[in-house]
Amino acid sequence: MSVAVDRAQGARAGEPYLRIRGLTKKFGTFTALEGIDLDVWPGELVSFLGPSGCGKTTLLRAIAGLDPQTYGTIEQGGRDVSALPVDARDFGIVFQSYALFPNLTVRANVGYGLVSTRRPRAEIEERVRELLELVGLADQADKYPAQLSGGQQQRVALARALALRPGLLLLDEPLSALDARVRARLRGEIRDLQRRLGITTILVTHDQEEALTMADRIVVMSRGRIEQVGTPDEVYTRPATPFVADFIGKMNFFDGRLLDRDRAEVKGAELRFAPPLELGPGTRVTVCLRPEDVVVRDVDQRPANRLEAEVGVMEFIGNHFQTTLHVPGTRLDIAADLSINAVRDLGIRPGRRIPICLPPDRLRVFPEPPRPC
Repeated sequence: MSVAVDRAQGARAGEPYLRIRGLTKKFGTFTALEGIDLDVWPGELVSFLGPSGCGKTTLLRAIAGLDPQTYGTIEQGGRDVSALPVDARDFGIVFQSYALFPNLTVRANVGYGLVSTRRPRAEIEERVRELLELVGLADQADKYPAQLSGGQQQRVALARALALRPGLLLLDEPLSALDARVRARLRGEIRDLQRRLGITTILVTHDQEEALTMADRIVVMSRGRIEQVGTPDEVYTRPATPFVADFIGKMNFFDGRLLDRDRAEVKGAELRFAPPLELGPGTRVTVCLRPEDVVVRDVDQRPANRLEAEVGVMEFIGNHFQTTLHVPGTRLDIAADLSINAVRDLGIRPGRRIPICLPPDRLRVFPEPPRPC
């Protein structure tokens, strides 16, 4: 018996597996979600990412029916599930706490949902055996949750969520209770399992690294709204709003004003950027630059945004130096991440003046100041 899930299970060809329209959730006078529109495609792993209180867990709970929406619709596999109770929806869920039954063995925990649906005993035993082999716990079947490590408990919870072959897998901060090394290992294991099964999956997390490494697409949320939906590369390299630029990774933020469509005065320096903005001269803007995008090699071959900088504080991080660069004659102080090789090859050290380049296509420019996370 195969444990694979049809990637298009329940969805018509060419259509989203999960379609959310106008979803709003209110708690009294407080609006936790406002006008959420989202499509999730068959077989995708989509991450809801954002700070605490942004609405990501509320959205997942609305999808599951655990906290039904106030307004809006949810369709799953072409079926309107907006008003269905939890037990009539087709999903498996792994909670942050795993919620395993402490008095049941691993085998009994995994098979619990199958037993409650009165499946034949032989079918239950075979399914549980398959799932425990799938998550690498076949030799732990007769242990109790308290006898397992946190990572093993997480695998049991995942196997239990998959037992009834759901069309949708919901993961609510499933790795947050684990230490960093175990999290890093299990990220890859969950992603590999999800790809092999082809099951449509939603992962809720506040951990940027988790979302960037695991998701096909990331839904960045703030204050009950979606700020941006895109691939990990898109949200990191081309943030759509100042909030996304600030929340995902590290970023330099500089106040400036436009000189023309592709030039800005920034703290006494003139910088070109691309693509141009359809805004008039004098418009106040925020210019953003990733620390790793500061170029220190072959600067003479890059005439645009070539500057002389004085090296300030350098902090050794292990695989790079976190460095502060001061541009004389301006108020421009730039946080830069410089590779060990660049620092050694170019003899970069505090107090030296070095040529740098801020590539125009790496500058993100917004006609508004950044909002706090």
